[in-house]
Amino acid sequence: MEQEAPAGWEFFDSVDFPADHTDDPMGRPRVRHVVTAVVVGHEGAAWLPRLSEALWALTPRPDRLIAVDTGSTDETAELLAAMPGVEPVVSVSARTGFGTAVSRGIETVGFAPIPSSVGPYGDDGHMPVVEWLWLLHDDCAPAPKALEKLLLQATMSPDTGVWGPKLRLWPRDRELLEVGVTTSLGGRRDTGIETGELDQGQHDQLRNVLAVSSAGMLVRRDVWEALHGFDPRLPMFRDDLDFGWRASRAGYKVGVAPDAVVYHAQAAATGERALAGTRRHAYQLDRSHAYYTVLANAPGKLLPLLILRFLLGTILRSVWFLIGKTPSGAVDEWTALLGTLLAGGWTQARKDRRSLDRVPYDDIKGLFSRSVHALRHNLEETTSTISERIREAWADEPEEQVVTTARRAKSTARVAVDQPRWRRQLIRRPFLIAWVFLAIGAVVAARSLIGGGVLRSNLLLPPHETLGALWHAAAAAPPGVTPPAWLGQFWAFSTVMFGPSGATNLLLLGAVPLAGLAAWVLLRAFVVDRVARAWGASAYGLAVFTNGAITQGRLGTCVAAIVLPLLGAAVHTVARRRRVIIQGSWRAAWFAGICQAVLFAFTPALGLLVSVTLVIGAVLGLGWRRQGRQLVFSVVLGLLLVLPWTIQLVLHPARLGQEAGGPPTAAVGPGDSLPHLLTGTPIGAPTPWWFVVPLILVALLSLVRESRQRYELLGWFAALAGLLATLVASRLGGGSGPLMFLMTAGWIVAVTVAWDSVGKSTALIVQGVLGIVLVTTVVTAGFWMVRGADGPLWRGPAQDLPAYLISAQDPPEDASILVVRKDSSGPMRYALVKDGGPRMGSLEAAPKPEQAKPITDVLSTLGGGGTGEEGRQLAGLAIDYVYLPAPVDPTLQATLDSLPGLTRASADDGDAAWLVDRSGIEGSTPLTDDTNRLWRLLGVIAWIIALIFCLPTVRRTVAVPHGTHARRDR
Repeated sequence: MEQEAPAGWEFFDSVDFPADHTDDPMGRPRVRHVVTAVVVGHEGAAWLPRLSEALWALTPRPDRLIAVDTGSTDETAELLAAMPGVEPVVSVSARTGFGTAVSRGIETVGFAPIPSSVGPYGDDGHMPVVEWLWLLHDDCAPAPKALEKLLLQATMSPDTGVWGPKLRLWPRDRELLEVGVTTSLGGRRDTGIETGELDQGQHDQLRNVLAVSSAGMLVRRDVWEALHGFDPRLPMFRDDLDFGWRASRAGYKVGVAPDAVVYHAQAAATGERALAGTRRHAYQLDRSHAYYTVLANAPGKLLPLLILRFLLGTILRSVWFLIGKTPSGAVDEWTALLGTLLAGGWTQARKDRRSLDRVPYDDIKGLFSRSVHALRHNLEETTSTISERIREAWADEPEEQVVTTARRAKSTARVAVDQPRWRRQLIRRPFLIAWVFLAIGAVVAARSLIGGGVLRSNLLLPPHETLGALWHAAAAAPPGVTPPAWLGQFWAFSTVMFGPSGATNLLLLGAVPLAGLAAWVLLRAFVVDRVARAWGASAYGLAVFTNGAITQGRLGTCVAAIVLPLLGAAVHTVARRRRVIIQGSWRAAWFAGICQAVLFAFTPALGLLVSVTLVIGAVLGLGWRRQGRQLVFSVVLGLLLVLPWTIQLVLHPARLGQEAGGPPTAAVGPGDSLPHLLTGTPIGAPTPWWFVVPLILVALLSLVRESRQRYELLGWFAALAGLLATLVASRLGGGSGPLMFLMTAGWIVAVTVAWDSVGKSTALIVQGVLGIVLVTTVVTAGFWMVRGADGPLWRGPAQDLPAYLISAQDPPEDASILVVRKDSSGPMRYALVKDGGPRMGSLEAAPKPEQAKPITDVLSTLGGGGTGEEGRQLAGLAIDYVYLPAPVDPTLQATLDSLPGLTRASADDGDAAWLVDRSGIEGSTPLTDDTNRLWRLLGVIAWIIALIFCLPTVRRTVAVPHGTHARRDR
């Protein structure tokens, strides 16, 4: 080989020249190594100059250098021909795989000749000779001493037939790629290197491994010929793993020499160039070769379990790709698995390799990666990918925006550097402090509601006992009645919140901190001042308490308070994205549709108001541009996700006033309580109406400023829309609690934006106004914690019945209890209690009058004195007990005592109960349920699709961040 290097190469420095140790410390006889190097190039003009420089710097150099060009269309062939001492370039087709190209080059040129006289090292020519094949990629560059260190280790460990170097990141990075490689029986490639791990000598231990990368692999000639080179069925990806596995089975050791360093760009795996030798997708090819490698080499007794494992893994990965909106990845998964299993190439490979089985699998079992490690790495990768993609998807505007104006400069918190870190973090993040106080305050305020039983109130029916019962209620209703849509959504939330009771506790007792956190998500999009943002989020959370939603047990308003800011943030993302190429955000539009579906289900009146406002704003404000279409799409999506409940709202407009969990809230009107109406505090709220007056006055003062912000006007628009909607709802007799809450939320937004615009003003009037706002908020928070969250809301048993009647509803008795309420002055009311009694959703899914007519007729007859046949009629309606809670009407009690077929049963003081004699009578209840599982199934599918489109897209690629365990070579 020529000795003159090209001018100007400065690729390596002293760090790539380790100390020379060319002699065997064990004193074994010296061995003459004859090395034939093969470089395979394909479209490698971008990397070959560096490889050529590296070959010039090698000491020693290979005895023969063979170059193979696989149909390159760039300058690869010319650059290969210009390498030092290279043989004539061998040209093959572009569809030739790496292993086949190496074999073709050796067949054409041959191995380096063995010198018969005095050797190049001054020996006498009688030294033992070992022939080696050194494989190089066109996108790798060996360090100057790489070959020398490989040969030194080969001298010291003559029983090792395959050696591999330490791989670092191209071009000269300290980041590690591989120091040997292995695989799990599930096909997971494992390098044992963490993401971004730097080379500090922590992996510089000589050891045997399952395989080494083909970039820099040094393989003894007899091993190469015995194994017939790389498998031609593996043109790239996993060919090195398959070769190492076969070598280990045949009794040849595979070692890694960490002193030998090779830099590798992995151009094909990272997508920097097109794949050679195949037309398939890189990911599909990698998965297919992973399956083939395991199936062709694994012990036969494990094949059934491995195929089952492949099938399960393919299903899980396909679901992941579908969730990540990458259906092509799912197609590649199934194509790789089925194509490999059905092609049958692996079965022939198993027959061809039977002669290699000289070492039992149990002897090399320790070289494989454990399945638990693969599972742990999969979970780590999944969580990191989800968090990274979510940050990318929703990072529309940075939280801490670039300071470009004087106002923003004043709003930036400056903390002395000598302050402790925890103090600096708290000063820079005032909302963190505020939220911690809100969370602690929620626990303090709920002190009287912590204990056994369930949360109940006049506006909140008890939650279902189990998830199964809640799912049945979401899918079953009397004939002609549609179960409420919010039950299905509440069931989904309950699955991750320890059941329906846990979900109820969290939404009601934790509504203040949860609403505050949601408000912070919205305000961070357009409020710069941290203190103003923290106050706005805290005040919004406390507004849930001042509205009476917690103390009255209004589950719908609590959910709406949490969802409303999230909807605002999604709408803001859609409306503010006005880039030239991409306008709007479909991901945010899908999320806005989900939020509107929740509002339609839990608070229909508020959902209708918001949807109408969005449609009008989209048409008039944004026009029919992409953003306007996205907002209209979100409204339509919200209506579709609550089908068929949407149809019920159209057919029965009175249901718009209902809230999830109970009957409509108390209505107020200008003739009833004008202060409550104007201040947005419903009658029965825990705080006096005048608590809100300072907030309204400050919001009014913000309107007289000359530099009003558009978000202030939007806040006032929301307040006025809530006021007008409350007037309409109160006149129609519907619930107005959620609409009143919208008024308060609008004022808070207006004050927060005004605070943000004035910044840290030194004007006394401004400081005084802000002081009033802060004092009012602190007083409200103190009132909240001192008063607590009790009131109409209380915790107790799910049913106000004697214990024996509660237990009688369980199998095998499955008793039905008719609870009749009537005092001397009021009308008669009843409820048929069975299967645990009335629960959430019972009011919205109440039976139609004609279905309950048989029971109504019997009670009407009893109210008129009875005919004596009511006992048999009650038995025919499958009623086992009649229960009258206090106060008991004496006339009705006397009538029931005189009825044949009814026997007095025990009851609490002031109550009365009778056992109905059903012997010989086959009764059937008129209140039956129809289960419409089709709608629920379609609804689940629709929600899954909507949630998938809200999530960021999953990247489908063979390459992963450099240094991870799952890196695919090449």
